[in-house]
Amino acid sequence: MSNSKWLWLALAALLGIAIVMLPSPAGLSRTAQLILGLTAFTVVLWSFQVLNNGVASVLMMALMVLAGVRPPMLFSGFASPGLWILVCVLFYGFAMQRTGLAQRLAYHILALFPGTYAGILCAFGVMGLTLALGIPSMTVRTAIMVPIAWALVQSTGLLPHSRGAALIMLTAFEMAVIPGCAFLYGSLMGPILETAFRVKHIPLSWLGYARVVTFPTLLLCLLLIGVNQLVLRPESPLKIGHAFARTRLTDLGRFQRSEWITALVVGLSIVYWATDSLHHLPSFLPGMLGLAVLAFTGVVRDQDIGGGVSWTLILFMGGIFSLANVLPEYKITDWLAGYLVPAASRLTFSPLALVMALALATYAMRFLDPSSLLALPLLFLPISDLTTAAGIPPLVVAAPLIVASVPFWLSYQNIWVAMTEGITRGEAFTSRQRLLLANTYAGGALAALAATVVVWKLMGIL
Repeated sequence: MSNSKWLWLALAALLGIAIVMLPSPAGLSRTAQLILGLTAFTVVLWSFQVLNNGVASVLMMALMVLAGVRPPMLFSGFASPGLWILVCVLFYGFAMQRTGLAQRLAYHILALFPGTYAGILCAFGVMGLTLALGIPSMTVRTAIMVPIAWALVQSTGLLPHSRGAALIMLTAFEMAVIPGCAFLYGSLMGPILETAFRVKHIPLSWLGYARVVTFPTLLLCLLLIGVNQLVLRPESPLKIGHAFARTRLTDLGRFQRSEWITALVVGLSIVYWATDSLHHLPSFLPGMLGLAVLAFTGVVRDQDIGGGVSWTLILFMGGIFSLANVLPEYKITDWLAGYLVPAASRLTFSPLALVMALALATYAMRFLDPSSLLALPLLFLPISDLTTAAGIPPLVVAAPLIVASVPFWLSYQNIWVAMTEGITRGEAFTSRQRLLLANTYAGGALAALAATVVVWKLMGIL
């Protein structure tokens, strides 16, 4: 382990010990205080990649057992329906990538749009939205879309760090990440939200989520596609033909049997989730059956079960799901409510003010929680009862926590912008260009949410 990681490990330990050694706050048991200290210790490990994130989650759970947390509660995240939805749909994403279906869809979409900057950015927006239907992992979507964008940039002869190259690459990264928030299972946030709603015994459906969250997500994508071109105005117009996409499609060859099977499994699963109000069956069921179909037909092979998806991510997410259950069980969310509820109660008179405050709080949390996955339960669970009583639906409270969840002012805040920097070897954009579009994203998310409050009122949601 490098010297810097030893330093972060020491700082994580000091932070955890400091929280444990403080006088016990009113309303917190000793066990709850130990949980807070261990959570802070683990967040630092996650934030600065001191250990493999999955190993850090396992270490956190082991230490919490020593702190007195009951193992059935601690490991409840691994029995969570949300985790099993995640595992199965991650295999969907693997199948789409392995069979070439994801790349084929991406190149077909790229071929439909004109070869101008506006056309290319719109193509990546549609690409991200389409892939999100079958690939919940933002990491996998980034791994598919960013190399396509970089190959396109290089084929056009755009210079490294030019405004044109930076515009395409940064917008491609945004479109790989943000559109997935439009769907309940389009990002890792969906299963976390489902767990938080289940803790509060709040019903959540695929279409119910889409009714509230899809509009601000799509509006944000449209704002970014338009405003990014103004903020990073390219040096000269771009006009390319469709040869790039058509050549790549020719290289992929004819549509294969494995692609048809994968498309059918993913398509039927989406129909199942969208009609959950009719059949009332568990949301994890199609993923389990779909994975079996992919295995029976050889799309997912025996050797793929171990390496087809990231088990680091599974262990990490299992720890997150468990925390979402542990925090309310030990009254930590009740304790946080003592601080958050008074602030939120002063804002419930105005849904707009509340939504803006939650979005800003999410931005602030991302400096401490690069995963973005702790912010949702920590901010949502303590105030959901108050806001519901004030007539503000739970999904309206969750929307800003999702839409504002991917800022990238600093590379460590956002693993997907860091991936983009790595894939392009730092030649696509400068830090200044990244900061310009990071500010555009932050402002765009606030603008999209503000406009959506009006739409929610027109729709009768508020």
